[in-house]
Amino acid sequence: MAIAFVAGDRGAKIVAVCADNDTGIVIDLTGKTAQLRYKINEGTLVTKTMTVQSPGTGGKAEYQFDSADLTAGTMEAEVRIQSGLADQITSLNPLYVSIRAALS
Repeated sequence: MAIAFVAGDRGAKIVAVCADNDTGIVIDLTGKTAQLRYKINEGTLVTKTMTVQSPGTGGKAEYQFDSADLTAGTMEAEVRIQSGLADQITSLNPLYVSIRAALS
């Protein structure tokens, strides 16, 4: 699936459905934290807190970008649940997002 954003947009959103890679069973996010971790053009690692959608049993977390978040290039991203805790889980496959410059 190709995902693309436009640099500077505030309405761009990533919604992740967290599921076990082997079984496909959705991970219950009730009471858990989720982070979006990304780099644009292999730059500095950025970590943003995601919002767990209700009910947490649906396994969905989202992050809506601010205008300063998106610059033109290629974003490599992952989702991490329970960062730094004993039950930490990080997405197995990175997500690649194309961010194009806005027309001027």
